[in-house]
Amino acid sequence: MDKKTLKEKLVKKTRERVKEAFTGKDVHIIKAVSVIDELDKMANLISENAREWFGFHFPELNSLVEDNETFLKLVLIGDRKNFSEKKIMEVYNNEEKAKEIEIKAKNSMGSPIEENPLKEIQKLAVKGIEIKKQRNELAEFIEKEIKEILPDFSDLAEPLIAARILAKAGSARKLALMPSSTIQLLGAEKALFQHIRSGAKPPKYGYIFAHPMLKKVKRSEQGKFARTLAGKLSIAAKTDYFKGKSNSKELKKELEKRINELNKTK
Repeated sequence: MDKKTLKEKLVKKTRERVKEAFTGKDVHIIKAVSVIDELDKMANLISENAREWFGFHFPELNSLVEDNETFLKLVLIGDRKNFSEKKIMEVYNNEEKAKEIEIKAKNSMGSPIEENPLKEIQKLAVKGIEIKKQRNELAEFIEKEIKEILPDFSDLAEPLIAARILAKAGSARKLALMPSSTIQLLGAEKALFQHIRSGAKPPKYGYIFAHPMLKKVKRSEQGKFARTLAGKLSIAAKTDYFKGKSNSKELKKELEKRINELNKTK
């Protein structure tokens, strides 16, 4: 084979690989995960500023309402003089809390507010609510898409956790070929590098720390369960990618059994 023919074949092969890398559904999920993280940052920043700004007028509301979205919706009521139990209940379906907020609004130590700054705070609140809505819609998209390409893996890992693991792995193929020990630590890279550099305590898990099953295991045994969970996730990823027989139900049963075993240990 002459050099020209070899070069043409190599170029063709490279183009095929690049095309393959950018045409799979997993690339859209990976990008969506990145966007959802940015939306979370934006929403948190807006909420933080809205809380601080509206706090000049009604500082007590900040400690009364922890949920950012609820807080922003309450800001749309406007001047604290308008904070009646009825209006608060339209946003915050908690009668006891609504009464408390109404009382605090009437006796607030905050300063009066003029119409113009109040409108600007409310614009900020509207933007925060819109971003939260977009974030939730994107989460629904991610859940639907990952269930299609990684049904067993997403069922076992929970859709959003599965999406984060996929995004960190880089592709469904890379995830399927990844050892379980690597899957276990995806999302814990900073802690791992810190361990390597300074000898700090090594991490036991990354994104799988948020898995609901891990919360069922007593703290002293969570590291052991994380290894088991990562092993089952590795099996599920391979099953999905190589089109094997679905086995997520069996894997879940095995995980439940492992939870019982670990919780019985002294």
